[in-house]
Amino acid sequence: MQILYANSELNTSLAELSMQEWLDIKESEFFNFIQNEEENNWLYLQQASCLSSFSAQLAVAKIDGELYKLNGQQRLLAWTSGKLQAPENVVAQIIEITAADFLALTEEIQAKRKASLPVNEYVKAIYKELGLSFNSARFKEGLISEAITVAFRGRPRALQDKRFIKERVELNLKKAIELFSEELLFIDGLNPKPELFLTGVLAAALIMLGGTSPNTDIREFLVRLNNHQGEIKDGLEDPVAGLLRVLEGYRMSDRNAQSHMTIDLCKKVIQSITLWQEGADSPKFWRKKLITGIDHMPYIRKLKHQKQVYEAMDL
Repeated sequence: MQILYANSELNTSLAELSMQEWLDIKESEFFNFIQNEEENNWLYLQQASCLSSFSAQLAVAKIDGELYKLNGQQRLLAWTSGKLQAPENVVAQIIEITAADFLALTEEIQAKRKASLPVNEYVKAIYKELGLSFNSARFKEGLISEAITVAFRGRPRALQDKRFIKERVELNLKKAIELFSEELLFIDGLNPKPELFLTGVLAAALIMLGGTSPNTDIREFLVRLNNHQGEIKDGLEDPVAGLLRVLEGYRMSDRNAQSHMTIDLCKKVIQSITLWQEGADSPKFWRKKLITGIDHMPYIRKLKHQKQVYEAMDL
């Protein structure tokens, strides 16, 4: 690499590099993030040899002596594929950036990239950051954001009241998934049946598991639910059997009011679990009537206290 020009006041310089030297430079987050229409024009102009020196001008960042590509992604693809004749040398504008600024810019771009992803892809990216690995189909595909939102906010995002400051603030999914990591891993380990662990069921399971310590009885309930191990005695159902009957009716119902039904189901699951916790000797344990549901908000408040995030605006 040969330095052609340097300006210490602007923290920038120009250097001539061989094509191989440029290829060896690491790719920054900016390199994969920036989609400049100008970059696509090199294919159109590939026959214009008079512009070859212009197309060979690139930009790189220098951080603590290390170089990172800033642009040239489309040209790289064109040069390496043979669609555009690669020059022997390129001229690079080298911009010096502090390590702190480079880290801040990188994190901002990572956040922007995640925000543009479909929600389930964003969730999977969070898994990777947190080192979480799941095996069940629903969890692996990242289809848990709505259940987590209900678990912390009490209702799906579409039904939250934006007049309230706390409901205007977006739920911090990464923080929420990290807080629920133990509960999520347990439920995933059950290989939860999709026809049973609907969004309302999953939300209620997270609320009750996360808000109770120890939660051995709740875990037993969820295992029995997943295995269809409800018990009927003298025509009366235990809480597991009663919830299974509710779920059977739910699958046959009209899904047009999905969000409202998710809340309704969450309330019924919580009631079923509380009846289970009372034990088989309780007069409420065995019943013939369908479970109607109970207010879930006190249990969400208990969850937030248990997780020590009651005052968190983003949860």
